[in-house]
Amino acid sequence: MLFFVNIKIFAQQISADSLRLDIERSLNYLVEKQCTQTIEGKQYAGEWEAFMQMKGFFFLLGSKNKYRDSNCFTMAGIHNILAEMYLADTSKKEILPMLQKVYPEILTYATPTPIGNQFNFWKNLPPIRDLRWGKEPNPVPLGRRPTNFAMDERFINNAANVANDADDTALGNLAIWYHQKIFGKNDSIKPIKYSIFDQYLDKDRQNRHWYNYLFHGFKKSGAYMTWLAQESTFENWRFHKNVAHNLVFFLPFSICYPHPYVPYIPWGTNDVDVVVNANILTYLTKNGSLAKSKGSDAAHKLIEKHTKRGHWSMMGIYYPNRYHFHFAVSRAVAAGDKALLTTAQLLVKHLSETQNPDGSYDSWKRVNKRDILQSTTYAVLSMLYLKESGVEVPQTLIDKSVFFLQNQKKIEKSQVFWKGGVFFSGGTVVRNILYFTSDAYTTALVAMTFQKYLNVR
Repeated sequence: MLFFVNIKIFAQQISADSLRLDIERSLNYLVEKQCTQTIEGKQYAGEWEAFMQMKGFFFLLGSKNKYRDSNCFTMAGIHNILAEMYLADTSKKEILPMLQKVYPEILTYATPTPIGNQFNFWKNLPPIRDLRWGKEPNPVPLGRRPTNFAMDERFINNAANVANDADDTALGNLAIWYHQKIFGKNDSIKPIKYSIFDQYLDKDRQNRHWYNYLFHGFKKSGAYMTWLAQESTFENWRFHKNVAHNLVFFLPFSICYPHPYVPYIPWGTNDVDVVVNANILTYLTKNGSLAKSKGSDAAHKLIEKHTKRGHWSMMGIYYPNRYHFHFAVSRAVAAGDKALLTTAQLLVKHLSETQNPDGSYDSWKRVNKRDILQSTTYAVLSMLYLKESGVEVPQTLIDKSVFFLQNQKKIEKSQVFWKGGVFFSGGTVVRNILYFTSDAYTTALVAMTFQKYLNVR
């Protein structure tokens, strides 16, 4: 009885006016924190601060430290959150200048192709050192890399020159879709077609990523792979062959070795990430091409299998926060992907079972001290997306989490913000060591949470 009384008190304490004020002040924060000056190779006009954070020492990457970083994932992510907020409430005119400022910056991560733009996580920049023994090419090619992260060795500089990926391509093209929906179509820029994702499916391969082998178990899934490039192949793949190459990753004959000026797939092997698959499904659903894609059915089955198995902390290769999976899948459901409705019921069950008494959620203890704020934000947004989609979600769960989030804000004059948690990582061996965080990204997520809560409660 006391439990239900406490729940009622939570709901009563959440004032609609206070939430509206927090949304307004969080947008003020994002306006003020949007970068206005480009310092080439350091920061770029239109972006918001994001950081690469080393939790501790790791070979070739250095010791515990924090570096500002410019990357597509953060900028497209914030753009898409703000665009979704504006489309839900077109009176929020202060959002429009922010979208216009960041949109050209997002396009700098694009690689034009005949069927549209692929996107990369990092910018194409001049190398910060020589990348091979002997004479360098003239002119020296550009390469993908972080802007400020300290990289001394040739190996890690070459490894940072990653190939274009399906995740950023989905997010970047979703930004194009949103931008054209708000500001009108541009005939010279068209969202990419579904076929690019279908060129890289987890089938008919002679390789397999060791993380998928050890932790995911579902081979030849047919789902979307992460990297939009040709992986290394074996004549007859066996796990021990892959292990042998991983053990000698620093030698040029290993498939894991990054060569100078060649776009690199980490470990030389493509991978299958369920969060990446959910992000692709969201984009394809939004642009109306989901049914045409050959990989969509397999992606649905893979996501459902992972949900039923419930190894939440190991779900995403690049997403260590266990509730990022729920967030990504629920976004696809809210976009209109009806094939995930069975999975949605399983997510609600898990969210109901794992909420803490104060309304918070927490991730694995190795993830940013359980990453409570970020976990709670993802969890409650998942519930709100699902409720928008017609899925039954207990209102008491949502009330408690919103109350918790509102009490975690930081106040600066006419602005409020929330401290950034882990929204991305370096993946695999540095999955719980190299984090990406951004106060702006987390603040945008919480602002959208409050807006959705006011619309559905």
